[in-house]
Amino acid sequence: MRHLHSDEVAALQTQHCTAENWQNIAVAENFSPNDIYNVSFSGEIILEANIHIRNSEISNYHIKEGAFIHNVKSLSVEGKTAFGNGTAVCVLNEAGGREVKIFDKLSAHFAYLLALYRHRPLLIEKMNAAIDKYVIEQTSGVVGRGARITNCGVIRNVKIGDCARLENVAELQNGSIAEQAFVGTGTVARDFIIGKGSRVYDYALLEKTFVGEACEVGKQFSATDSLIFCNSQLLHGEAAAVFAGAYTTSHHKSTLLIGSLFSFYNAGSGTNMSNHMYKLGPVHQGIFERGAKTGSGSYLMLEARVGAFSLVLGHHEAHFDSSDLPFSYILEKDGRTELIPAVNFQTVGTQRDSQKWRKRDKRTGDTLDYITFDLLNPYIIGKICNGIAVLEKLAEKQADYHSYKGVRIKNIFLKKGIEIYKSAIAVYVGQALALSYHCGLDPQSPVSTRHSDESQNPLCFPGIAGQARNDTREQWLDIAGLIVPQDILNEMLLQIETEKITSIEEINHSFSEMYKNYSQYEQAFVAQLLQKYFPEKAEISQKQTELSNAILADAEKEFSASSMVGFGIDGDEEVKRADFENVRGTFAENAFVREIKKTC
Repeated sequence: MRHLHSDEVAALQTQHCTAENWQNIAVAENFSPNDIYNVSFSGEIILEANIHIRNSEISNYHIKEGAFIHNVKSLSVEGKTAFGNGTAVCVLNEAGGREVKIFDKLSAHFAYLLALYRHRPLLIEKMNAAIDKYVIEQTSGVVGRGARITNCGVIRNVKIGDCARLENVAELQNGSIAEQAFVGTGTVARDFIIGKGSRVYDYALLEKTFVGEACEVGKQFSATDSLIFCNSQLLHGEAAAVFAGAYTTSHHKSTLLIGSLFSFYNAGSGTNMSNHMYKLGPVHQGIFERGAKTGSGSYLMLEARVGAFSLVLGHHEAHFDSSDLPFSYILEKDGRTELIPAVNFQTVGTQRDSQKWRKRDKRTGDTLDYITFDLLNPYIIGKICNGIAVLEKLAEKQADYHSYKGVRIKNIFLKKGIEIYKSAIAVYVGQALALSYHCGLDPQSPVSTRHSDESQNPLCFPGIAGQARNDTREQWLDIAGLIVPQDILNEMLLQIETEKITSIEEINHSFSEMYKNYSQYEQAFVAQLLQKYFPEKAEISQKQTELSNAILADAEKEFSASSMVGFGIDGDEEVKRADFENVRGTFAENAFVREIKKTC
């Protein structure tokens, strides 16, 4: 870098540029002033080559090569700033107590531990110390290489990454925008982080909010004190004190997400979580385990905990806990919460959902969040095993209805629920055996969604059927999308507490290693299931066939006469069917149906 030459200063002045002090501007050796017009500079400025700046005010910024800045009211750094890093977000509990300090290398797993492991205060102390060490205050900002900033209002204390785009932004204060991110029309954001490849646009409002990688937040969506992680899509509605794990989805204007944890979640129109039935503040929280959904108009009075891949319909004031009964329907009947266990496992929608997430992963390059996409995994199977035990215990009692942790279950649903849960275990074990013996199971198979990450060797369990291991790894956890054995996680936490792991990089590397070793950890777990539930392996194939047939039957309903009611508007039954088939296709030709039939 060098100072401006006198002829360059003269050229800039001729082009209606001003500077508080021309000596405070450093430039690259190959800098040219030719594309800088009507710009007011103040503070410490660094200008690299091939930059275009017009009609803007800039203070204390390093403008990197190829940047394009047009019509910006103010782009400035004032005083010391960490660009949003270190901002404390009161996630889950609006009254505080679960604060997460956000920073631009924050992973969902790191945030999960920081928010939810408050029973280990030494761990929280050490993790916060690692954040504090990472967060460094600076006095100048950066506009990254190839970044474009056009027609924007006030941008104060914001770091802007390579190839980021800012267009028609209203106001940005104290934040970081990662490479390849887009921030669009009318956006107002304060105390924020926006991750790599994410899009925030159309009058979105962010306050004390982290947006992770490849997310979409827009169309007037507002978020306060919230964490939003990879591939989430939040439009129109509102989030407050929300931990939105991977693939959290909300598309509707009337939807309010508040004080809750989600992942792989889909919110129906008008979904509302209330934590305002309180005496000591808005302190109640909700837990929605992976894959949970809420139907249109659903209401939950927190506290509540919804089991994985369950569907909630209706109005619920009971503080229920269905975490040991995954794949359930949770319904309102006569003002009470009723649960039908396991049935969602046999629906075509659940099986289809489990495929689409991996296909819709928009992240590129290195990632911060390590996501286990498998529909059936040791964590879910552990919940299913718990569910079998719960239902068997309830079945010992003679009653038309059974009460369990805030829900009612009809006696007639117990036996069927147990059967479906055992079928799920059979499918999971069958997948593992197929991978063990063939190491080439079709990764697109709808009832067999497990497959290795393309960056790893094929998932393979050599001789798993005959294994007898002592390290059974019975307890597994879902830490915001990453499925890990509890003992492995505890080893890592102990290393943090004893300062064997001290940095953000080391913590994130530990998550990466857990992800890479997933299949190795899983082997003993599958062997244990095989010995416990399926001493006769022929039953596994039978259960898999039964599941495929149940899914086909559910899919066929989508092609029934009742599904054709809105078709053939001006014709008879023949026209109706022809219209339907030209729009929706036939049952036999459906790509998903064909894949299921391949496995039968």
